[in-house]
Amino acid sequence: MKKTYLLTVLLTCAIFVLSYLPSQAQCGLTPIFTEDFDSYTPGALGPQAAEWTTWSGMEGGAEDGIVSGAIAQSGTQSMVIEGAAGGGPQDVILLLGDSTSGSYLISLSFFIPTGSAGYYNLQHFEMPGEEWANEIQFNTSGSGTVAAGGANAATFEFPHDEWFTMSHVIDLDNDYNYLYVNDTYIFSWPFNWQGGMMSGTKMLGAFDFYAPDATHLYYVDDISYSLIDTPTDAQYCHTATPIDVGTHTVSGLACFGGHDFDEDGDGKSAAWYTYTPTEDGVLSVSSCGSTSDSRVWIFSGGCGNRTIEGINDDQCEQGNGDTYASYREVLVTAGTTYYLVWDNVWDSGGFDFTLAFTAGQGTAGDFCETAIAIDPGVQTTTEINGDASVSGPLIGNFTSSTTPYAQSEWYQFTPDDMGKMTVSSCGLTNEDTRLWIYTGDCGIENLSLVANNDDDSCGFQAIVLNLDVIAGTTYYIEWDEEEEGDGLGFDWELIFDPFVNTIDNLSEPIAEISPNPASGFVNIKYDFLETTDLTIQLVNNLGQVVQIERIPHTVQGTSSIDVSGLAKGIYHVVFTNGEFNLTRRLLVE
Repeated sequence: MKKTYLLTVLLTCAIFVLSYLPSQAQCGLTPIFTEDFDSYTPGALGPQAAEWTTWSGMEGGAEDGIVSGAIAQSGTQSMVIEGAAGGGPQDVILLLGDSTSGSYLISLSFFIPTGSAGYYNLQHFEMPGEEWANEIQFNTSGSGTVAAGGANAATFEFPHDEWFTMSHVIDLDNDYNYLYVNDTYIFSWPFNWQGGMMSGTKMLGAFDFYAPDATHLYYVDDISYSLIDTPTDAQYCHTATPIDVGTHTVSGLACFGGHDFDEDGDGKSAAWYTYTPTEDGVLSVSSCGSTSDSRVWIFSGGCGNRTIEGINDDQCEQGNGDTYASYREVLVTAGTTYYLVWDNVWDSGGFDFTLAFTAGQGTAGDFCETAIAIDPGVQTTTEINGDASVSGPLIGNFTSSTTPYAQSEWYQFTPDDMGKMTVSSCGLTNEDTRLWIYTGDCGIENLSLVANNDDDSCGFQAIVLNLDVIAGTTYYIEWDEEEEGDGLGFDWELIFDPFVNTIDNLSEPIAEISPNPASGFVNIKYDFLETTDLTIQLVNNLGQVVQIERIPHTVQGTSSIDVSGLAKGIYHVVFTNGEFNLTRRLLVE
């Protein structure tokens, strides 16, 4: 599309851009131009468009972009770039104006067929070849790389055989370039960097679409280029406002600072703050008592390399302002800068929040890092009041909040041997409990969920049955409570059965029980290497024998027991012949 500033063109552009960023009407977004390739005659692009040219400046030849009707994201046409052996031939330039100030949003859509690659770069000058600001490579494998300040500064994934969007938020005044793939934040870096070095000219010159070799074949469509308001304090990560302990006011959430970290692409507005403690301790952030539905994130790391330390949504108690306000605690390290971010996924209104700090190591059990080490046996959790949960579904935006807003308590168990671990509150409490078990290092992005349970096997209680565990590996056990306010305590049990080497004990039986879990009849199969007098006992969690069967002079066979009249919970099927005991665990549901 030619750079024609008619009213209809501006309205079309505004509709396109604001549909891409639906909550950004307050951001002062001014369209510069859009490009959908539908107004051109199929064939060479350069002679038809003032903004488009080629690397050499020769338009209309083999180097030029080709308007094609083969595929399009919107309308009927797009631009196709195709390589050849030895490089090229197409090398197409989109002129952006050699701007040295202002902030811009630029989005471009790509389609790359399976088995093909793609490539584009940003130039600091409209005159090509002066400085490559950065380079984006789409590989045939579906991975992508960003060259900025050095080769392979960041990586990302993209889909083949479907349209996807690359977006740049470029803030020339503060010298930052933010990159997103399909609204997912990938990387940010100083815009003055070049692809291969950390210095250069802070100027927005041109896009270069190139095909380095014959593997490159890709289509480009729906380009939008807009001027946005210069970022203000707290609006973006790189304009985060430093704060200290005390009460602070978020005047309102607007523009797209939250676009940096929101993987779902809905909560793009945000307010950013930083806090740097002078001692190790516990950082707490609270909007409890406010009148807005809020969500808070806490990050460590820089703007381009953040790690989620904590997130909370809806934790505040009933009757204390908005019940959908937020509260979160994290352990922090002296001298480390932490980013506190409030986003507008639910509500863009203003509110007050409080930042507090307590020096020390944190309360035992309230954090993964302070998880209580335990041995097998019955455990007592006195209260569910830790505000550092990892439990819950993946972080995201939903019509009703399912982000990890629960309170929790943490425990850890490190077995000395290989074996099976059962963790259960079944039959030990009437409380509604949820259970999560992790391995790895503490931290939302470092822990790996290996098992969890909620209401699946024994009413409102939870159980993870016969989990295979590895000697020397620490297993973090998190019990959570998803109601507002501190949760009541309860008893639960950790049972550990080490694997036993039975090669030298050939008289030990092989015993199997099924189904497990069970609610009716349970089939028992046993197999000995010699005749024995067998006793089979069903024992409850209190050690009481609830059923017993004696089978004299047997080698192998089957039996069955009826558990339909038993209370839900864990039972033990014990095989004995007077010389040894062999136990199999059974869950009655």
